[in-house]
Amino acid sequence: MRFFEFADTDMGLDKFVIILKNFIGRAASKNQASKLNWRTLQKIADDSGFEMAADYETFKSIYDSSPIIQNLVKDFNADGITLNVPGTDKDTQTPVKQGQTSQDAVDKMAASAAPQQLAAQA
Repeated sequence: MRFFEFADTDMGLDKFVIILKNFIGRAASKNQASKLNWRTLQKIADDSGFEMAADYETFKSIYDSSPIIQNLVKDFNADGITLNVPGTDKDTQTPVKQGQTSQDAVDKMAASAAPQQLAAQA
């Protein structure tokens, strides 16, 4: 069975989703991003007892047709996939400076936003 055939079956897709969720859970517990190359995905499939050809083109067709996979995968390219691990997106987090608590950072952001909010309400 090829990757595209594997993903068309509910049981095959369910196994793949569970495997990705396990990787996401492990990465989240370590507060790290999780990237898997195509060779690793192929090995995971082989070790799990189902056959799939993991490559960019076939994964793209599955990704485009599966909202579940779209939620689990942050990005993919010719090298592999990057999983959507909560709390590891550096772009959306405000860095906390050394010696500054997280509450200090929140207070600073609120103070900078307050004048704009008051002006908008006036």
